[in-house]
Amino acid sequence: MKPQDSIMKTVVFFLLLPCLQCCFGQTDTNLLAVGDWSEPVHDGHYGLRGRLLVYDDTGANHARVYLELQHLWEGGWEYQLEVYVNVSDYDGDIRFELRDGLGKPIPQELPPLAIVGPPPYPSWVTLPCDSTVRLRADIWSLGGRQNPGGLEVFVNGGDWVIRPNATNDVFLSATFTPPSGQPSSPNYHVWSGTLTLPKVRLPVKKP
Repeated sequence: MKPQDSIMKTVVFFLLLPCLQCCFGQTDTNLLAVGDWSEPVHDGHYGLRGRLLVYDDTGANHARVYLELQHLWEGGWEYQLEVYVNVSDYDGDIRFELRDGLGKPIPQELPPLAIVGPPPYPSWVTLPCDSTVRLRADIWSLGGRQNPGGLEVFVNGGDWVIRPNATNDVFLSATFTPPSGQPSSPNYHVWSGTLTLPKVRLPVKKP
């Protein structure tokens, strides 16, 4: 390799490094909370469990909430599993709650947000045997408040803002119940049941 080629590759690497960090940072940095795995729910031979992950969307004061699903393989035949996922704010299958340390519901923000885009579309998620998938679960496509004054949590079930002067602990929890009887194009088994996703503690962002 010529010396000038080596220098050029080094220059290109450092020019691309900020872009790479930005791309990776969407799900690998700014982690606020990781929930425990739910109890497994079996639908025949098919087991599924889930948990919540919450990230801070830097610069927007908007929480990015993810639903992570794990196909539990317990030996025997390898089965593909399909799950119907709808996080829409209107008829979504995942319902969130935000409560304080005493279990009391936290009031939502008023007035409601103006809709600036379409809601997230439902989708089929195929999980190969013994696999895990992470799905965006907040209402990210509708936009958020310009100046929320804290960490905004906008999900199916409510719109909350955690203020920097909040004194109580804040916990986010959810249940996930996809509808049964949905037709599956690949004719894989369609999982049905209810996952009770353990609560996660959201830290208060101090000014």
